[in-house]
Amino acid sequence: MNPMTAVHALVTVSALREAGVIPNPTPIAPVGSDAVSSMIGWIKWGALACCFVSALLAGGMIPLGNTSRRGELAERGKTTLICAVIGSVIVAIACSLVTSSYGLGS
Repeated sequence: MNPMTAVHALVTVSALREAGVIPNPTPIAPVGSDAVSSMIGWIKWGALACCFVSALLAGGMIPLGNTSRRGELAERGKTTLICAVIGSVIVAIACSLVTSSYGLGS
């Protein structure tokens, strides 16, 4: 498809939607979607549990590496701790980020 044709089609569809010709219904969850929500909740809980356990292990690696004079273990512990914190933040905001990005909450 020619890029100009794609741009023309996009502009046409946007103009038709603004004119009220193309309906834009609000998203509604289908019947039986409670199971999917439960599964997403379990996956999120598991991911946060993994981040928590890795943060605990990283917290132990830092002093162990420093007291045993194994600097590489302490450095790996610091890197793991940073990754665990970043992973926890990503898991915590993932659903909200996707919902707000695609306008699913409005």
